[in-house]
Amino acid sequence: MANHLAIAAVAKTILKMVEDHCPREEFAATPTFTLYGGHDFSNPQVTEGFSLLVWRIQPSAALRRSQPLREVDGRKRMPSLAVDLSILVTAWAAEPERQLRLTGWLMRFLEDNATVPAALLNQALTQRSVPAFKPDEAIELLLEPMSLPDHLGLWDKFRNRWMTSVNYSVRMLQLESNRFVDEGPLVVSREFGVGQITSEGQP
Repeated sequence: MANHLAIAAVAKTILKMVEDHCPREEFAATPTFTLYGGHDFSNPQVTEGFSLLVWRIQPSAALRRSQPLREVDGRKRMPSLAVDLSILVTAWAAEPERQLRLTGWLMRFLEDNATVPAALLNQALTQRSVPAFKPDEAIELLLEPMSLPDHLGLWDKFRNRWMTSVNYSVRMLQLESNRFVDEGPLVVSREFGVGQITSEGQP
């Protein structure tokens, strides 16, 4: 399971993968690859390149309540928190046709590289002292259509600078707890005693 750094690691990794492999000859100027906040669509930082916005984080519908896990040392960890991410990736270009060519490349590239291993996920973070994912973990990117209310809601907020974008999801990202269940010491022996008769005749 991943720790609290996992959400940032997923976003930075996808953006870094796109930066490392995108067709640079498609851009009219030096491209920019930026992790966006919602306000950035109103004052865009990117005119040529790609932006990535994590626009929704919600509890996973597939696993609403997980069970505590037993570690190899016997301790029981508090249940993990499973979340789903919704990620909006946008190709930016001055010409609509180039923007659509880049969007087509993006979709094909992410489909071909939908499974992202921990080795990549842990490299993308600015702070790497603690890995976000365990070595045997991975995430899967899913191309997912945005619902009409969500699409219209985002368009209403970003209409001044709305660009054709692609929505991806990462499901069941399990955020591991740092707390453990206090179970008390293990019982390793039992003691039995023989009762004594008191002066009143009761044991």
